[in-house]
Amino acid sequence: MIFIDIQEVISTLGEDWKKEAQLITKKLKEAKNEAERKTLIAEHEGVWRQLKAKLSAFAHHKCWYCETFSYRSDNSVDHFRPKSRVYEDKGHPGYWWLAFSPANYRFACTFCNSRRHDVGGTSGGKHDHFPLVDGSPRAVDPYTPLSVENPLLLDPCWKSDVAAFWFDETGEVSVNPPFKEMDDHAEEKVDASRHFYHLDQVSLVEARRRVYLRVLSLCDQADDSFISWQKTKDHSAKMAFREAMNAIARMRDRTAEHSAVAHCAIRGYRHSSISASLSYDSAA
Repeated sequence: MIFIDIQEVISTLGEDWKKEAQLITKKLKEAKNEAERKTLIAEHEGVWRQLKAKLSAFAHHKCWYCETFSYRSDNSVDHFRPKSRVYEDKGHPGYWWLAFSPANYRFACTFCNSRRHDVGGTSGGKHDHFPLVDGSPRAVDPYTPLSVENPLLLDPCWKSDVAAFWFDETGEVSVNPPFKEMDDHAEEKVDASRHFYHLDQVSLVEARRRVYLRVLSLCDQADDSFISWQKTKDHSAKMAFREAMNAIARMRDRTAEHSAVAHCAIRGYRHSSISASLSYDSAA
């Protein structure tokens, strides 16, 4: 997961789109009952689908939740807070007033957005789930501020949430230790996000493991080339070091798949590897 500035996304939307979304939201608020609201939402699904390409581009065509490209199949516009119902609260009408709010949109792959059972034995997918920390109030209408809620799902549109994840050489998701000091529910939030975004899908874990180990291998190559260059002053060793450093930089670039994993690998290896230390310091 990498940080996406949703306000920057919103600033790029055309005025015509914003006016249409505002008009439909006004009609939703004026609707006489839930059935009328659901009909309005269903009739205007194309409105948020118009933003699919734009949302995709902001994360370099990666899922905002898992950082994968197309192999996790059909990507879609996810409503972070479900628009029609909330699985955890059977009496809740869904966050219908956010159905046409771009601040509620996230770009998601099928495995993160839809309930799926994977051949590896895992299951997950966000669907209509939006769990809160036990005891947290839940907004039930447009007049209740969303700030009363304490969601269990970590959100790519909050920098502090993105920092909650940590990855190691296994490819598994865990809690970044500093996040535990920031949030009393850190473990619970990472566990819920792991499940509902299906971040433990076997092929996804393996992809992250390969990225992590590839970064370590590149660091080792860079270190060996650096030592050789220092000893022999051989130009080819110098070039090998520089090329390996560039390869490391490309793997942690925001455009790369699982760049957050590459960052964790570099951070974790920086005390043992001069190239990891240089890479980490140069990006700080």
